[in-house]
Amino acid sequence: MRCHGSRSSDRQWLLCAVVCSAVVAIAAAGRADPAAQSLPGSLAELDHAFTAAAALLATSAANGGHADLAKAITEWNLPAAGERQIVVSIATRLEKPSSVNTPDEETIWRDFCAARRTRAAGLFEHAVAASRLHDHVPTRDELARPVDPHAPCVPQRSCEAIRLLFLCLRDDPNHERARMAGGWVKRGGDWLWPEAARRLDKGEAYDPTFGWLPKAKLERHRAGERLNRGRWITATEDAKTTRDVKYGREFLSDHWEIVSAATVDDTAALALRLEETADVWRQVFGAFAFEPKDLEKRLAGRGRTAPHTPHSAILCADRGQYLQELGPLEPLIGRTNGIYWTPTKTIWFFIDKAGDAAEPDPITIHHEATHQLFAESRHDTAKVRQPPGERCGFWAIEAAGCYLETIRSTPYGWTVGGRDAGRVPAAKERLDEGFFVPLAEISGLGRQALQADERLPQLYSQFAGLADFFMNGSGGRHREAFVEYLVRVYSGTADPDTLSRLCKQSYADLDVEYRRHLSR
Repeated sequence: MRCHGSRSSDRQWLLCAVVCSAVVAIAAAGRADPAAQSLPGSLAELDHAFTAAAALLATSAANGGHADLAKAITEWNLPAAGERQIVVSIATRLEKPSSVNTPDEETIWRDFCAARRTRAAGLFEHAVAASRLHDHVPTRDELARPVDPHAPCVPQRSCEAIRLLFLCLRDDPNHERARMAGGWVKRGGDWLWPEAARRLDKGEAYDPTFGWLPKAKLERHRAGERLNRGRWITATEDAKTTRDVKYGREFLSDHWEIVSAATVDDTAALALRLEETADVWRQVFGAFAFEPKDLEKRLAGRGRTAPHTPHSAILCADRGQYLQELGPLEPLIGRTNGIYWTPTKTIWFFIDKAGDAAEPDPITIHHEATHQLFAESRHDTAKVRQPPGERCGFWAIEAAGCYLETIRSTPYGWTVGGRDAGRVPAAKERLDEGFFVPLAEISGLGRQALQADERLPQLYSQFAGLADFFMNGSGGRHREAFVEYLVRVYSGTADPDTLSRLCKQSYADLDVEYRRHLSR
């Protein structure tokens, strides 16, 4: 690596090189310690080493007058999760910022990327180790240690493995083993989902406004033409045309096939929200999709992800069209703002022209798409004869949907959960007013009994509060158990006491913890 510039920049380069070497040395020290089980230091040590390196690199950038680069380095570390989950966006490749254009800036940027890669390598090894813990038998020393009140209750650490996997990819989007474990495939310099790669291989291209299309058709769309019932018309004519669902416009995103009677812009907005839900769901609930042993195989480099059939979505032009289409199928459709219709595996939405929103309601999209992702992400759930939660545990299905209603965008991706988010404040209000249904009762209710309950509006608030408690309470102690509980509910193997057994606590004790969580 060669740096051009003043003696000052030479000293900065040497300082950066020393710092990055220190990061590598710490990692090597962790690997040499047999007690560390071949891991490159603890997670805290990895973060400490990276933070020290980044601080010196940011100082070098600031001293050199490179304010934008110094800011980017300083702001790279994630904030503390606190009482919510942090979900990170993953770039398709590692790209140099456009503001980095001098030799001195490029040197600092390369050293910054090297420090990120070092931490990413350590994070990946921790992810691999976490994925193996489903078969872990505690040693005598481990059994003799005091019980950690934040330690997960179930033996597997699949949620933690997935969290670390995505943190690794945020630091190093080109980490090949992590990419393959996560299910991506490479095309050129970009890492894509298999579904997108397959379309690219077919000669299609993607446009955020029109979705995936053959290149010739896409050019016509960009030029102002629209396809309607097999005939090309102008965009102006299309805007005046009333579409029905049967002859709706098609929009293909990476993971959804949308049929829309709404405008081009509204359809594109729906696709964006659906893909956002998938990105967040994959990190929050991704452990649901894999048996622990299968996740371990993936992280060990065995197993590949095949393209999935696209999920199906329909967007109606307004509420009237929505009620007209679904009224004959669902008598209670008038009480909904969106629905995942299980018989056809399709989510339905509409544009609320009476409201001020310029797009479909994001909260409804996140909720219903969550139902769809759960229902269609495991092969074994397709073999279940009864709908999920028919006998018991239906509340958890709705709780998971309420949890992803709390998605909030951030500069680094999203946050999910929090006692101030979504319907959780309402759950606190209900609790203060004396409304509370014990977990033992809720867990025994099946779909029909729950949906017929006259307390349903209040119960939904409690479901939201319970979801936040199980996902984030006590530092996420019950997160693994709750995700495993969802697996049992969707596979039809849950009974009224399943969640209690997974948490290794009585429902009465969990009720007390829940009250404490909301009252903090």
